[in-house]
Amino acid sequence: MHIFLRGMAVGVTESVPGVSGSTVAIILGIYNQLLYSLSLLTTPRRKEALPFLFVFGIGMVCGFGMSIYIVDYFLHNFQAPTLMFFAGVVLGFLPDLWKETISHTAFKIKWKYWGILVFSCLLVVFSQFLVDVKVLDVEQLSIVTCIFLIAAGFLASSALVLPGMSGALILTILGTYEVAVQSLKSMNLPVVLAVGSGVILGVLVMSRFIQFLLKRYPLGTYLAIIGLLSGSVFAIIYSIEDQVGIASLGFIIIGIIVVTTLTKTKIKVSEL
Repeated sequence: MHIFLRGMAVGVTESVPGVSGSTVAIILGIYNQLLYSLSLLTTPRRKEALPFLFVFGIGMVCGFGMSIYIVDYFLHNFQAPTLMFFAGVVLGFLPDLWKETISHTAFKIKWKYWGILVFSCLLVVFSQFLVDVKVLDVEQLSIVTCIFLIAAGFLASSALVLPGMSGALILTILGTYEVAVQSLKSMNLPVVLAVGSGVILGVLVMSRFIQFLLKRYPLGTYLAIIGLLSGSVFAIIYSIEDQVGIASLGFIIIGIIVVTTLTKTKIKVSEL
C-alpha cells in the first residue's frame, strides 16, 4: 500500500508544470528503489523489478488520472498557494539532501563540482524562458508529427529519473502539454500512444544512465541533483501567473514544515 500511495503522489506531481515527479520520489524515500528497478528492465533480471514497478505504476496512473482534474482545479482556482506549497516542499528537502551529498567526500568540494551544481541549476532556470515557443496542431496527425510526439515523450520521461526536471514543463516548452492532456481526457489514442511510447523508451534509457552516474560519479551526480532541485524552485515560482499575496507566501513555510516533519519522524528520503 505504501508503494501504491507513493506512486500516486509521484503521478499527481507529474501533471504539474514545474514540479518534478522524481523530486517527490526522493522526498518520499522511494527514488533509489525506483531508479534501480527501472534500470533492471533492460537486463535479464527484469523479473525482480516487476512486482514493485507494477504496484508503483498502478498508483502513478491513478494519481495522474486524478490530478488531471483535482490538481487542475487547484491550479486554476488557487494557483499561487498551490505552487508555493510545492516550492516549499523542495526547499525543505534541500538541507537533508546536502547532508547526504557531503557524506560522499572526506575533502573540501573542488571548484569543478561547484560548477556542476551551478550549471545544472542554471539549466533549469533558463529553460523556463523557452515556454510556449511552439504550438502543436494534431488535427492531421502525420508521420512527422508522430515522431515529434514520441521525441517529446522521450524528453519528458527524464522527469521520472532526473530530480528538478518537470515532464509537464518539458511538454509545455515543446508545445505539447495541452495537446497531451486533452488527448488523454478524450482518449485520442494515436496521440496518447505516440507520447506514451516515447515516455517508456526514455525511462528505459535514462534510468540506466542515471544509475551509472550514481555509481561512478556519486559526488558530482548528487551536486547536479541539488542544482536541478534548486532550479526547480525558480521554475515553480516562475510559472505562477496569479498575484502572490502574503497568504500564498505562507504556503512556502507550510511546505517546508511538512518535509521537515517527515524527516524528523523518519518517513523520509532513503539513500540515493
